[in-house]
Amino acid sequence: MERPRIPLDEAQRLAALHATTLLGSPPEESFDRITRTAARLLHVPIALVSLVDRDRQWFKSRTGLDACETTRDISFCAHAILEDEPLVVADAGQDARFADNPLVTGAPHLRFYAGVQLYSIDHKKLGTLCVIDREPRTLAAGELDALRDLAHMVEELVYHRQLAVAAQALGEALQAGDCKPGSEARGELAWMVAHDVLTGLPNRQAMLRAIEASITGWREHGRPALVACLNIDRFKHFNELLGHHAGDEILVAIARSLQALLREGDMLARSGSDEFLVLLHARGDHPEPERALERLMETANRAIPAPGGEIALTVSIGTALLPRDGIDADALLNNAVTAMRHAKAQGRGGIQPFAPEQRTDQGRRLTLESHLRRALAQDELFVQYQPQVDLRSGQLSGFEALVRWRHPEFGTIGPDEFIPIAEETGLIVPIGEWVLRTAVTQLVAWREEGLPLVPMAVNLSARQFLQSDVLGTIRRLLEETGMAAESLELELTESVSMADPARSIVVMQGLGDLGLSLSIDDFGTGYSSFTYLKRLPIDKLKIDKSFVQDMAHSAESNAIVQAIVAMSHRLQLRVIAEGVETADQVAALRKADCDQIQGYYYSRPLAAQDCAAFIRRFGVESTGRSGTVVDS
Repeated sequence: MERPRIPLDEAQRLAALHATTLLGSPPEESFDRITRTAARLLHVPIALVSLVDRDRQWFKSRTGLDACETTRDISFCAHAILEDEPLVVADAGQDARFADNPLVTGAPHLRFYAGVQLYSIDHKKLGTLCVIDREPRTLAAGELDALRDLAHMVEELVYHRQLAVAAQALGEALQAGDCKPGSEARGELAWMVAHDVLTGLPNRQAMLRAIEASITGWREHGRPALVACLNIDRFKHFNELLGHHAGDEILVAIARSLQALLREGDMLARSGSDEFLVLLHARGDHPEPERALERLMETANRAIPAPGGEIALTVSIGTALLPRDGIDADALLNNAVTAMRHAKAQGRGGIQPFAPEQRTDQGRRLTLESHLRRALAQDELFVQYQPQVDLRSGQLSGFEALVRWRHPEFGTIGPDEFIPIAEETGLIVPIGEWVLRTAVTQLVAWREEGLPLVPMAVNLSARQFLQSDVLGTIRRLLEETGMAAESLELELTESVSMADPARSIVVMQGLGDLGLSLSIDDFGTGYSSFTYLKRLPIDKLKIDKSFVQDMAHSAESNAIVQAIVAMSHRLQLRVIAEGVETADQVAALRKADCDQIQGYYYSRPLAAQDCAAFIRRFGVESTGRSGTVVDS
């Protein structure tokens, strides 16, 4: 039997464990409910909240087990807290670490074990939420995610319990008249109410107090300071695709890396699920705090490991400068948040200083969010169609459907402005389905005019692809309209198609079985992994316009495009380039042997009534499953 090692941070870990006051405490229904749920959900006889003390593991909650503790040297959980990922033992009887463990050879005759680590407020490992079976078995990815979610609920319970205990102790001390300013109860409560439970960072209220102190310092010494709001771009998307546990790990990793870069007197706080606040002061070596902020941004932008490759994570940052942008803590913080939202509206991944006119922009965004809910019902949305051209024949190879919004007050609004709002509010699902139906209906109308069959593509958002019955929706639409599935192409982004590979492949195979073409949009900006891409049942790649627009004056972009085309052709995939605007770009793409292009060089997006003339003028390329792509 392999006895568990002692962690390097054992002293701090034990201090964090004893600070919870859980050891030896009576049963609590809130904890027991979680272990009962774990046992039922995963179909196991035993589930435990196990806390690893100095010489024992003690069960705060237990379902299906009579014992309340065991020695630490035979504890599976003592092994689990040595790892950063959940410990799963499929068959303890066949595992050299545990085969002769008394818990395996005797009661409870443990054969299967899965334990997810439980963390304290300051990210020390307290123990695990674990499930046990008397028979060997495996744990599916979805089941492990469920166990992670339940473990997170246990952590929240521990935190709120600590807060309640500290508050009660403080109240009793106050009532007894012996609570001095430096007392342990007062100190513990003060720390907890001023810090974030997940990262251990100060919270928004603590940041406001720090800004107020900086304002006082400015008045006394004239030292400027900068307040910044950092928001992780598309963080809800990461949570949906990777799971909340992975999202929490991203937040903790960012917090640690940013904290390591701060100088004395600066401060990092967490104010929301995907939002951090930074207070930076001028220094002799860095008189402008903006320079320090650039280093923080470089550190926050990172590649996130995911099944099949990596996802690029970026942050949008807004800043407010003391005293230029205010001499009030609330005003400075609110102005930094406004600037951050403006940074997101400008395309994400950038830094925007506050400007007074941004308040007007933010007001416009809130207005658009409210009005977008009525846009569908009042026929304010419409679709334009951008032609795609075959580079070899010069003929039309299809159309890309682009959704637009004709606002009664603001005029025509482009997708770059309102699609992010639709994604955040969930309106992207009904809008996406409307665009799909409109595009297919237009194909039917052209067919009835006697025009040749024109391939059409429609974009699928992450919510449509992963959270709706997209197969059923498209099957019904094709049956209702009588349109051939071969005329329709669906486009997915790299991150959507690869972050949940198992589900993606199943859904994509189902769409392919219907006869639809599938394409990957914006290739080169996400995973860009041909190793994984070859497993997906797709027909085409679309090269991101950022590479296309740099081809004429960037040897690196030229080489990247040529490599993408060559690798795609080896995988029997067709390639289309978007954003083509000049003859030089066309020549470079033709040299790279790209199959199709779209962009203003050939045509701007057309109204439906103008497409018939374009079809008659350029003809239709007839080369099998010719793809088109949507970028709504």
